[in-house]
Amino acid sequence: MVSNSHEVVVIDYQDLLNGTDVSAQIEKAFGAHEHCLGLLLVSNLPKEYMALRERLLKLASTFAALPDEAKDKTVHAASRYSFGWSCGKEIMNGKPDISKGSYYANPLLDEPESSKALQEQFPEYCHPNVWPLDDLPELEKAFKELGQFIVEVGKQVAKKCDAFVHSKLSAFSPTHLQDVIRESKTTKARLLHYYPQTGATDGEKRDDMDSWCGWHLDHGSLTGLTSAMYIDESKDGLTEVPCPDNEAGLYIRNRGHDVVKAGIPRDHLAFQTGEALELATRGLLAATPHCVRGATAPEEDPKRYATLARNTFAVFMQPSLETVVTEDGRNFGQWTKEVLDRYYDKEDKSGM
Repeated sequence: MVSNSHEVVVIDYQDLLNGTDVSAQIEKAFGAHEHCLGLLLVSNLPKEYMALRERLLKLASTFAALPDEAKDKTVHAASRYSFGWSCGKEIMNGKPDISKGSYYANPLLDEPESSKALQEQFPEYCHPNVWPLDDLPELEKAFKELGQFIVEVGKQVAKKCDAFVHSKLSAFSPTHLQDVIRESKTTKARLLHYYPQTGATDGEKRDDMDSWCGWHLDHGSLTGLTSAMYIDESKDGLTEVPCPDNEAGLYIRNRGHDVVKAGIPRDHLAFQTGEALELATRGLLAATPHCVRGATAPEEDPKRYATLARNTFAVFMQPSLETVVTEDGRNFGQWTKEVLDRYYDKEDKSGM
C-alpha cells in the first residue's frame, strides 16, 4: 500500500539555529517507530538557496547533452566511477542502470587526500576531483557552492540529531555526527540527471515503481537532497515545469514496511539517514530503503513524456575512512568497498 507524503516531518531552519528543542521531530523523522521515514525536510532556508538550486540543476541537463566524447573525458573508472561522469555503470535490479547519469565530486575538497598510497587504496574517496574545465567550466563553481550550502545546513541538523541520541544513549558522543561532518574528508556529492523515458522496453513494466532509480539504502551518515527539478528538454532555456505525473517521484519504505510517496517542496531541503549513522546510534536513527519512480506515460501515448527529464542533487556526509563503523571492526573505507560491490561490477575498472 502506498501512502501520501503528509507523514514527512518539517523543521523550520530558524529552529535549527536557535535553542528550540526539536527532539520530538527528530525522533518522528529518523527514529525506530514503524511510521518513521528516515526523512526530514527543512523549510525557510536562506534566500540564496533557490538560485543555487536552479543554477546547478539546469547544468545537469546541459552536461548530459554534451557530446559523448566531452563527457567521457571526465569518466574515472579506477574509482569505480565515483568521480566525474558515470552512466550505465551502476547495477540496479541486476542490470546496468542507463536511466540516469551522475556527476560525482567532493564539494569541500578538490584533493581530499594528498597521499598517493591512499589515493590508490581508496580511489572512491581519495582521488582528486575531475571537472569539465574545457566543455562546461561553470559546473565546478555551481556544484561546490550548492554542495557547501547543503553541508552547512546539514551541520545544524546533525547538532539536533546528536542531542536526541545522547539523551537516549549516554555513551553516544554529544557531538558524534557534527564531528563526522566537520572532520571527514569523504564528503561526496552527486548531481543526477534522469533521462526522459520513451516508453517501456522489453521485460519492463510501465508501472514499475523504481523505474528511474532502484530501491537502495544510503550507506553514509546523513544525506542532504534538493527537491527534483523537472525539465521539458524540448523547450529553449531549460524551463522548469511541474511534474505531469502525480505518481512520479521519491518513494520510501518506512520502518513498518509501508511505502510512502515523499514530496519535497522546491524551496525545502531534505535530509535522510544512512547506514553508517544507524550503526553508530545502535538503531536509534535508522536508514530506510528508497527509490525513484519515473513519469509514466499512458499506454495510448507512450511518447508523451519523451522530453521530460528529472534533475536533482544529493550530498553524502559520511565518516572518515579510518572510522570503525561495524561491530566486527571494519572501518568506513573497507565497508564502502563492500557496499559498492552491491551496485558495481567488481571487475570493471576499464571504463568500457
